[in-house]
Amino acid sequence: MKITEQFTSAATQVGDFMTLASQDVSGMLSVLNDLLGPVPQPDAPSKLEQRATAAGMIQVIRNWQAQDDAPPATEAEIKQFFTPEELTQFSNETGLSEPATLSMLQKLLPRCVRRRALHEPFAPRS
Repeated sequence: MKITEQFTSAATQVGDFMTLASQDVSGMLSVLNDLLGPVPQPDAPSKLEQRATAAGMIQVIRNWQAQDDAPPATEAEIKQFFTPEELTQFSNETGLSEPATLSMLQKLLPRCVRRRALHEPFAPRS
C-alpha cells in the first residue's frame, strides 16, 4: 500500500470515529431495507430469500432467521450477499469508509433478517 493510501485510510478511520458515524444506523437501515425489499409474506418468496438463494446463502439466512442473537456475519458473507456496487451505495449513503461499512453490515444484517422473519420493526440495541 502506498503512503498516500495509508494516510487516506487512516484519515477516513479517524473521521468515522470522530463523527460517530458507525453508531448511526438509520441511514444504513434505510438502504438495507430498500435492498431486501418488503417484509416477507406467508407462502411468497421474499426478495431477501431470492437474493440469498442466488448467492448460495439460503441456509445462512435461515440460521439468522431462527436465532434471537445470531453472531455477526463474516466479511466474506457480506461480500457474497451484496454486490460491490451495493457496498459502495452503503458507503455513499452513510458516509462511512469501506471498512466501517463492512463492520456495520456484519452486525446489522443478521439482526435485521431476524426481525423481518418475526415481522417486528428493527430497533437498534441501546
